[in-house]
Amino acid sequence: MNDTNLKTKVVHSRSKPAWNVVGTSLGAKHMVAKVPYEVGKYGDTLEYLKGEAKEHADFISHCFNRSADICVAVKKQPK
Repeated sequence: MNDTNLKTKVVHSRSKPAWNVVGTSLGAKHMVAKVPYEVGKYGDTLEYLKGEAKEHADFISHCFNRSADICVAVKKQPK
């Protein structure tokens, strides 16, 4: 990972049943990841699927926000 200063947040998609992980840096508003969830054929959303997708998106965002610590830990591992 080159840019260890990338900060992200999780937002819900406006048009699709999905959580988006987006960058919050000035001038870098871009989507980093999309975590979709299933919607029933009548448009009903299963709340546990939506919640599980949110947890996955939060984890991805957390990893990006702490990428400097993760990169340092990986470099310190013995070969």
